Amino acid sequence: MAWYPGATKYELQPESDQQPEIRPTQFIAHSIIAPWTAKRVYEYWRDSTNLESHFGLGYEGDLGQFIGTETRADANYRANLRPDGTGAVSIETASNLEGSDPWTPAQVERLIELGVWLHRTHGIPLRICRTASDPGFGYHRLHADWAKDGTDCPGDARVRQFTEVVFPGIVARATNPPPASGGEVPNYVNLGLKTPMPLPPGGGFTSVVFENEWSDTAGDHVPNGSVAVRGPASFTGSLSLTVSDLPPGEVVQVRMSEYDGGTWKADHPTHDVAGTGGVTTAVVPLVKRLGPGRGMRVRLSNQAGQPVTVVGAVLTALVFKES
Repeated sequence: MAWYPGATKYELQPESDQQPEIRPTQFIAHSIIAPWTAKRVYEYWRDSTNLESHFGLGYEGDLGQFIGTETRADANYRANLRPDGTGAVSIETASNLEGSDPWTPAQVERLIELGVWLHRTHGIPLRICRTASDPGFGYHRLHADWAKDGTDCPGDARVRQFTEVVFPGIVARATNPPPASGGEVPNYVNLGLKTPMPLPPGGGFTSVVFENEWSDTAGDHVPNGSVAVRGPASFTGSLSLTVSDLPPGEVVQVRMSEYDGGTWKADHPTHDVAGTGGVTTAVVPLVKRLGPGRGMRVRLSNQAGQPVTVVGAVLTALVFKES
């Protein structure tokens, strides 16, 4: 069994020793609908129910682990343990009694740190789970097979945080470790789509307009602009994309394009996002070097024979400015 060194160990017995092993392939976030500390979550699992999660997270960032991540926990219904031996790692997080409040900054930070550790320790891939059994990251209400009687958990505010802040943060930190002491500290950019973006069929490329700006320490993004990074600079990061109504097997193409002001200068190779039907999610890596005067835009093209809608696009990147 694996124990996360960043959590306080509150081992549940006899569950920790008696429940079957799993091969962890998913990480699922919950709200516990109570303003509890990690220790109080442990006491609830120990004294009041035969259900449990692997982790509990309080408002102040206090993180407890109750069962090793290679042992089954019972918070995820059919994702607890599948016939092939795979299963999900679960975390219950403190919330108000309505499950309507957002995660605190301390909770967001601990979720990101834990997500990175799970990716590095167990190889959980850096994507949002496309189906109930697809390896990756998710939240309780994402798939029906994760909740026996249906659920709104973890609440609308936290679903937005998961897609716009937490998951992009996991991807950025997992793929871009912080610099060693004394090294260059990069700029950080975190932008997002605010209103849905229709993409008509026909194959033409349309620039993503980033209306939400959560961080832009380099000052490269203008309000409601498409340019995310300006040269001279090197950058590395990702685009988390959510598309509705993209039929299975059809694709939306993603490409980075260089502009000088409003004038197109160069296109980079495309990345295909394949439809899964209903809502399609993908994480597209963004790694490039821009020369002086160049700005980078992300452009999308609908290759399907019907209209689709981009309902979410979150860009997260570390930017290294060059002189």
